[in-house]
Amino acid sequence: MQLHRPAIRRRWLIAPIVFATMMASGQTTQVMAQQPDARRAPQPRGVLDSRSRPLFWKGSVGLDDAPRGGEPVECATVPCERFRLKIDLPRGTFENPNRPGGVQVALRWFGNPAGHTLPPGVPGCCGEFDTLHLWIYKDGALVGQSAGIIAVSQSAFLPEPANGWYDVWIAYDPSYNVAPEVDYEALAEVEYRPRVHPVKRLLPDLTFRGTERISFETPSFPIFEPDPPAGATCFESETQEDGAQTCLRFDQVIANRGAGPIEIAYQVPAGATPDHGLPFPVSQRVYRSDGTFEDRPGGSVTFHPAHGHYHYSSFANALLWRSDARGRKLGTAPVAAAHKVSFCMADIRIDAWGEKGDGPRQYYAPDCLFPYASDGVTDEYRQGINNGWADVYDWYIPDQYVEVSGVADGFYRLEFCADPFNEIEEEDESNNCIANHIRLTGLAGPDRRVQVLGVLEP
Repeated sequence: MQLHRPAIRRRWLIAPIVFATMMASGQTTQVMAQQPDARRAPQPRGVLDSRSRPLFWKGSVGLDDAPRGGEPVECATVPCERFRLKIDLPRGTFENPNRPGGVQVALRWFGNPAGHTLPPGVPGCCGEFDTLHLWIYKDGALVGQSAGIIAVSQSAFLPEPANGWYDVWIAYDPSYNVAPEVDYEALAEVEYRPRVHPVKRLLPDLTFRGTERISFETPSFPIFEPDPPAGATCFESETQEDGAQTCLRFDQVIANRGAGPIEIAYQVPAGATPDHGLPFPVSQRVYRSDGTFEDRPGGSVTFHPAHGHYHYSSFANALLWRSDARGRKLGTAPVAAAHKVSFCMADIRIDAWGEKGDGPRQYYAPDCLFPYASDGVTDEYRQGINNGWADVYDWYIPDQYVEVSGVADGFYRLEFCADPFNEIEEEDESNNCIANHIRLTGLAGPDRRVQVLGVLEP
């Protein structure tokens, strides 16, 4: 099939998404970087000289970092901060052909710094409302990049780089960001890929991370559907499709700690709007250490008319169990359940910052909502989570809830499990679940409250 990326649909007519999708797809023009202006203040710099120890640095970039000349093309019209990275690794660091490696350059950011005023309705806690892009130059040539929205991390991989000086440019995106300045941490470290021989299958390993927010607040995610009325806890689609009236909403953070990515693909008729509920088979691609791969069955997707995209059926589920004050499960069945579908697996944040074993950012949102390839008859979609990354579904996104109408006040276990039907082949099938100990009060009236008491053994 020919590579095909259609124009952004009407519901995605947001300028930064178009810009970032082009960058994430490698459609930017590479040009020689100009020499920096000698009158500018000395740039921060650091040396990576160890195979085992990462180089860390911190910074911030914002509207005050306007271009002043000497920037590469990616920073010619947007604020950027430059870091001078010297790679000075010992001889033989990358000489073993059975152990391919390189240098990872990565950053993560934290959203709105304290004291800045954000637009009404925009949370100040979460970096996904801001975007930074990463560009790496050596001797005037672009040698690495990681750019794209809907994330709180970027990461590029330089395979077996030569020792010498590199320019790391961290770009602020004024067309998308809501904070005037974004703080970040960055690192450079040696990463090795799995040994080529003996050839082995590089499986993913999905595991839940601690839920960061459980709430009865009114959600807002106007990309897919209008906001519900103030005080409501459910989206209109959740009420119409599932009869939901009282939605206990939550974040879900699913990390891939395996040696390889979780990658799924499915094919559907090109340009068609499928019947609601008609399933299409999904294949899971399993990579091997020698670069080959195999495809195996991995569940199914169905088209969701309200949101205009496909939902993957085998991503995760949520169960609400009654418990005692210590979190011990009571009863023989959950009091409420939700089958969490996924519409767009993507690399949102680096899961274990500064630890070995994570790959570069590879799977982007919103690319996963559009065909990866098409021959005019069949559209192919592809999405995933690279090893060492986590996908994040925030509480305010549709379908992030369990319905609790009629549930009594008391102590509960809110349990999440990735791949609940075991349709994805993984390294370890025993670590897919997590349990949250919570207390619910005021459920019979408008003053509903949830108290998060801690994380329990699943």
